Amino acid sequence: MKKTKKNSLLNAAVVGCGGIAQVMHLPLLMKHPDLQVRAICDVDNSKAAIIANKFQVPRVYVDIADMLSHEDIDVVFILTPNNLHLPMSLISLDHGAHIFIEKPAALSGTEVLRIKNKAEEVDKGVMVGMQNRFRSDVIALQRFIKGEDLGDPFFVKAAWLHAQHQSVKQAWLFQKNVSGGGVVMDLGVQMIDLVWWLLGKPVPKVVKSFAYQINSNLNVEDFCVSCITFENNLAFSLEISWDFPIPEDHFFLEIVGQKGIATLNPVKLQKLMHGQIMNITPEFKESKISNFKMGYQNEINHFIDYLTGRVDHLESTIDDALQVFKIVDGIYKSMKENHEVQLS
Repeated sequence: MKKTKKNSLLNAAVVGCGGIAQVMHLPLLMKHPDLQVRAICDVDNSKAAIIANKFQVPRVYVDIADMLSHEDIDVVFILTPNNLHLPMSLISLDHGAHIFIEKPAALSGTEVLRIKNKAEEVDKGVMVGMQNRFRSDVIALQRFIKGEDLGDPFFVKAAWLHAQHQSVKQAWLFQKNVSGGGVVMDLGVQMIDLVWWLLGKPVPKVVKSFAYQINSNLNVEDFCVSCITFENNLAFSLEISWDFPIPEDHFFLEIVGQKGIATLNPVKLQKLMHGQIMNITPEFKESKISNFKMGYQNEINHFIDYLTGRVDHLESTIDDALQVFKIVDGIYKSMKENHEVQLS
């Protein structure tokens, strides 16, 4: 992939002015010394103008093609609802820009493949926003797994359960033609990517999923249980929900190996040594909140470092997203047909 010159200032554009852009991406992008945000694009011109004024972005557009025709843009940050990820990506790549796509990469594996093929055709970089990979506690956990401190992992249990009535979600998440699905597309994609990456990107074999509609007013799934098996005889059990009957949100990950167990949130590592289970957990100064925010900052820094040539390897690529969507597409097929699905 052809990168920009080292130490050159990147011209960036942000497409989509929703909450994730306002709270996370724009504050971080505006502070980065190697990048300048030249334009904002959103179908809501008045909202975009307000955001542009707040962050002192010079120009506002309502059409991405118009923006890219008039601006010299090196990289586009696509922060729109899911159904716009594919068209916005293809337009940006056609205009010669690298792209960052906020998760999920698209609505399906078929769409992700189209983005991958176009990026290869025009020789541009694509990163998919998976900030959990860039959390300091997650990185520490990965080092222990790679170092074989736990032995060979054979079972993973994960849960991401939102408490009923606790969180406020954007309305488009409940519109299947816009979001592509429900809680699987929202929380599931992130957790699947995290586990798959932590375990060294194993090849998935089979998935069996079950969905139950807790909130009958929704037309997308709000609860799902999945069991995914991989080629190395690793089993992964995943529970996700938007409306679980619990007092507060629950985010949990446990990885079981032949020699020990590791958990996330908080990180805890226990290893079988000399016939006893020993606590080998490292100390962490960061809080859960700071870890979450630092994940976003670290992923943006990594992408910019990659584009400017400071690092050679890009994390969370469109190729990774394609592999994750093999599992996601399999989950939806299994829920629809009510049987296990072989993942080719």
